[in-house]
Amino acid sequence: MDEQQRRLAKCFCAVFPELSSDEVIRASTATVKSWDSVAVVTLFAVIEEEFGVSLELDDPARFDSFQQILSHLQMLGKQEPSPNSVA
Repeated sequence: MDEQQRRLAKCFCAVFPELSSDEVIRASTATVKSWDSVAVVTLFAVIEEEFGVSLELDDPARFDSFQQILSHLQMLGKQEPSPNSVA
């Protein structure tokens, strides 16, 4: 697991503490019962603070899994370095 994945997993664990580290990387709206609209808002806020990015809440369905969010963050990272990227 690279640094970006670890940081995202930390965000997921903060919002979904019931998930094990193995479950986090496979997490999606289909596999996590507590992933509801409130959890989405909370998760987005935690991710935005951790990574210093802005996620669009207008289409949360495109961010319905750990892997999709990770892919989006990786794409953003290639465009512009995050101010919080130094650990």
